Amino acid sequence: MTAPGEFLPGRRQVVGTAVVAAAAAATTTVLAGCLPGDDDPEPPDPELLLRARVADEVRALAARYAATVDRFPAARSELATLGAEHEEHARALLPRHAARALASATAGATATESGSASPSPSPTPAVPSTLPAARAELAEAERAASGRRLRQLRRITGGSPELARLLASVAACEAAHAALLSADA
Repeated sequence: MTAPGEFLPGRRQVVGTAVVAAAAAATTTVLAGCLPGDDDPEPPDPELLLRARVADEVRALAARYAATVDRFPAARSELATLGAEHEEHARALLPRHAARALASATAGATATESGSASPSPSPTPAVPSTLPAARAELAEAERAASGRRLRQLRRITGGSPELARLLASVAACEAAHAALLSADA
């Protein structure tokens, strides 16, 4: 029942209002889908990017050892073990499941956007012409790497304690390698 003077909308007015409302809702949905940033993938976890960067650096050290062993096979027994330790560090820093997660998180990103998170093939490192010079170069590379690890460790804010322990362990190992190589020189 309607009160005297009260107006009830007609069927055409109700249907017209519903059509306008539906069109407005559809337009809003379409426009929302076009807004910049909506389709941008979630940026990778900074800790995962750090793990990948350090793993790449550690693999580069292992490659230097392999190149040195290739050039001086007589040094295989001492140097191959040190290089193998770096390979173990790389696996601990970026296990396969983490590497897959990083690859999927950075699938659409370029290397410059992702901080070169995925390993890229690098040329074989140059090796000095004498074994003492090669050892000295490896020792210097280990010292420099240990210093980078310590700086990376200091920059971790809110990171996992596991990553902090791992970086500290890798830094200590690199420093020990530098000392061993220097003592043999």
